[in-house]
Amino acid sequence: MGDNDPDYGQDDETLDEFIIPDFECYGVEHALTQVVLCEGGLTLVFDDHSSHRVPHLWLREFSPDAGTFHTQTREQRIALTDLPEDLTVSDARVAPDGFLEIQWHPEGLNSRYHPGWLYTSLCRSNDPLEALPARNLWPQPAPLPHWQDGAAVYAGDVEALRVWLETLHRDGVSLLGGLPADPAVIPGIAELIGPIRPSNFGDVFEVQSLPSSNSNAYTAIALGVHSDLATREYVPGLQFLFCLQNSATGGESLLVDGFAVAEQLRNECPEFFEVLATLAIPFGTKDRQFDHRFCAPVLEHDGSGQLSTVRHTYWLRSPMHADFDTLTTFYAAYRRFQTLCNDPDNQMRFRLSPGQLMAFDNRRVLHGRDSFDAESGARLLRGCYGEREELESRLRILYRAERARRQQSA
Repeated sequence: MGDNDPDYGQDDETLDEFIIPDFECYGVEHALTQVVLCEGGLTLVFDDHSSHRVPHLWLREFSPDAGTFHTQTREQRIALTDLPEDLTVSDARVAPDGFLEIQWHPEGLNSRYHPGWLYTSLCRSNDPLEALPARNLWPQPAPLPHWQDGAAVYAGDVEALRVWLETLHRDGVSLLGGLPADPAVIPGIAELIGPIRPSNFGDVFEVQSLPSSNSNAYTAIALGVHSDLATREYVPGLQFLFCLQNSATGGESLLVDGFAVAEQLRNECPEFFEVLATLAIPFGTKDRQFDHRFCAPVLEHDGSGQLSTVRHTYWLRSPMHADFDTLTTFYAAYRRFQTLCNDPDNQMRFRLSPGQLMAFDNRRVLHGRDSFDAESGARLLRGCYGEREELESRLRILYRAERARRQQSA
């Protein structure tokens, strides 16, 4: 906002009237200059010469008034079926303060629309990740580990938190060092992003070699890179692993960017990529007390066709029922995918020390470890799960707070 722009922010959520139908902070990047009535809607013109034709219902259902939205929750109180079928506009104009003013017929409702809200809503895409750091696929060779000041993040430094979260979203992994070797760190750090996701391992779990184990993770054997909880319908989006003790010989940690490996496979053999992206694979928990099962491709895509999840835990696959040729092609494709994952040029490798934490996108970055000698010393990690959308939400809230701060200081 410029020095002479009106302050469109609103802090008092108890007001009976408000000016935007959400909690965002909108500046006026481009002024609304003209509104033209057209069949079934309006055409809005801004000072950057962009023109947008919108239906009546698009404007009416987002009318920022107390009858349409609850003033405290900013959630809609009406459905489309509550609006007149013969809804139309009896008058529309650009007000002196730059707002769009509409009088609706037959309701008689007068609506005022913030020009910044209008421009942003009309020009942004439907991509929920649009305003977040773009994902950066790892190069070959894989990047070396970079440790951020974990003490600053844990202490609540907002700038340190922002950098940590942006790195996690962009690169799929973010490493923190300099934390106290205290079991309370793991829930404390995770909850800076959002709620912990529970699993059959509990809210928080400890990774160590046990005499009686219900998971390969609780042994001393090598673990190939994998995603956790591939047997669930919705794989956890985030995982946190915090080192409390590590004096055992061996046990180096491995990380692989599954999205980068998938792209390598697509470029090398599109047929193999297509098989792993379309053929549903049966995954199943092998446990005496739990029996989770789910069928999904190794490479899952979202509604926009973007790769969203790498579901890869090779020791939790169940026998697959398919014809001979399909199985043969699948095994060739999956073998090649695993070979690429095992390529040292695709692996970030490091040894965790007490007070170090790795947070990673469990639906993108695969993790594993070398075998270790449980008799040579102790190796104890504490971990938990979170959700990718909580990371995205936390970043948006940080960005919103920064926009509000800039508007207030303008």
